Amino acid sequence: MRGLFLLTILLLSQSLIQDVKVATWSTGKPDTDNYESLAFWIKDEKRAYIRYDHGVSTDDIELAWLGPDSVAGRRGFKAGYPAPDNRRFFIAPAGDSVLLVISGDHVKKFYWENENAAGDSTGSCNICANSARQAFAWLRQYFWK
Repeated sequence: MRGLFLLTILLLSQSLIQDVKVATWSTGKPDTDNYESLAFWIKDEKRAYIRYDHGVSTDDIELAWLGPDSVAGRRGFKAGYPAPDNRRFFIAPAGDSVLLVISGDHVKKFYWENENAAGDSTGSCNICANSARQAFAWLRQYFWK
């Protein structure tokens, strides 16, 4: 009986824990001026926010999700910097692990970032996508709609 009670408490407490997921793509070498990353956050099975990180700074910027779109027949979505900055860009998949970020005539490739890489001294990331395939599935489900 006591085991059943503890199991019930455990199951109830798990349902109260917020469901959080993150899929990250980056370009450049970390801890250098040319590093950039985009982290797509999902909370409680809903699109939460997009975080942009640049260079060696530990500060990131929350980007605005501006809705689904297509450019040259490629499906994706628009995002933009917070006001008063008016820069906007288009984000779309390219292959199995690459995101294209298009701003005007400028195209940049971001690669899925494995935050569970072997040998990482910080350990594994329980909320991070385990593969590029899983990360793209989350983007399709929560950001490309």
